[in-house]
Amino acid sequence: MAKISVSNKATTPGRRNLTAADRQQQMVERAITLFAQKGFALTTRELAEGLQVTQPLLYRYFPSKQLLIEQVYQQVFMSRWDPELEQQLKDRTRPLRERLIDYFIGYTRTILSNEWVRIFLYAGLQDPQLNQRYLKQLHETVFLTIIEELRHHKQLNTPLDEQALSLEIEVLWGFHSSFFYLGVRKWVYQLPVPEDLPQLIALRVNAFLDGALHCDQLP
Repeated sequence: MAKISVSNKATTPGRRNLTAADRQQQMVERAITLFAQKGFALTTRELAEGLQVTQPLLYRYFPSKQLLIEQVYQQVFMSRWDPELEQQLKDRTRPLRERLIDYFIGYTRTILSNEWVRIFLYAGLQDPQLNQRYLKQLHETVFLTIIEELRHHKQLNTPLDEQALSLEIEVLWGFHSSFFYLGVRKWVYQLPVPEDLPQLIALRVNAFLDGALHCDQLP
């Protein structure tokens, strides 16, 4: 995934020619870079300095820091959310193994960037509501879809009780989170990760399915 670049227009004489929408977008892009570097625990003065604007100008476009954080959330997380990945998971004309591999290839391309990983971690420490909103959507769309497709593949038609569903979701949490951890290793721990991610994804999906498909009951 291409990195979000920060324009230098605001530091040039031509910056006054920016439209209001362009200036606001420029501030959001700089905020993405700033929050990825330092997190959300910034004073308004520090935030304005980091965005290279005056505090009055910052207030004009974002009357509160929370409004700016919301725009960052929308751009970093929600604008990169691909509903097509969920639909591909439901396509029963294709083998489940292929669907899962393609899903995780698309998912890792979406999340494995410096900005995505570091902002997600900072949010968990300083503003967990952002994480909770994102993970709620992940749970309600992807997690439940994978469980449904896996049970269909195994021809399990008995409805799950609340406890059984909770256990299956916990197993899926661990599997799904292993891909996010690649980003933590790379952009937090500064450790190398495999270059051939599709190959790694295929191996992990195979291991997950080989275990799940040979259990009488999930997990």
